[in-house]
Amino acid sequence: AELVEFSPLWDTKIPENINGLLLGGGYPELFAKQLASNQSMLQSIYHAIWQGMPCLAECGGFMYLHENMEDMEGTLHKMAGVIHGKAFRTPKLARFGYITVTAQEDTLCGPAGTAFQAHEFHYFDSTACGSGFYAKKPVGKRGWECIQCKENLIAGFPHLYYYSNPEAIGEFLVHCGD
Repeated sequence: AELVEFSPLWDTKIPENINGLLLGGGYPELFAKQLASNQSMLQSIYHAIWQGMPCLAECGGFMYLHENMEDMEGTLHKMAGVIHGKAFRTPKLARFGYITVTAQEDTLCGPAGTAFQAHEFHYFDSTACGSGFYAKKPVGKRGWECIQCKENLIAGFPHLYYYSNPEAIGEFLVHCGD
């Protein structure tokens, strides 16, 4: 795979001739006003995903895909609208630490049961966290459903550790090549 960088802040659309999207973190809550004002990029990403482009979005990328996202002051901004819901600030750190996430359904990265090591660290939450994966802490019984999954989308707060399951990332790349 060849990674092609672009900026949701400064570019007007996703790059030409790409076959998939990887939307990482990056603290979108600090740049919410600028991200919201770049309507052409928001529309470009929205249309690409709804037309079937495979997308893997983690934490800040997940927040960016929501209909609305709060900034650090609690002001609501319109985002890409791929995920029906709102990303909002919480008064304390939410779901902090290492986890294992296991697919509860077939996804772009493989069949139900596909697992990744991951971590979460955020002061934001969502009205639409998803239920495509189950997150489990390495010690104790604490766990929760997470991650939005659609035919061409995996998006959630967990940061996946790709080296924990290179075959699953290979499966994502296979979908990007279709």
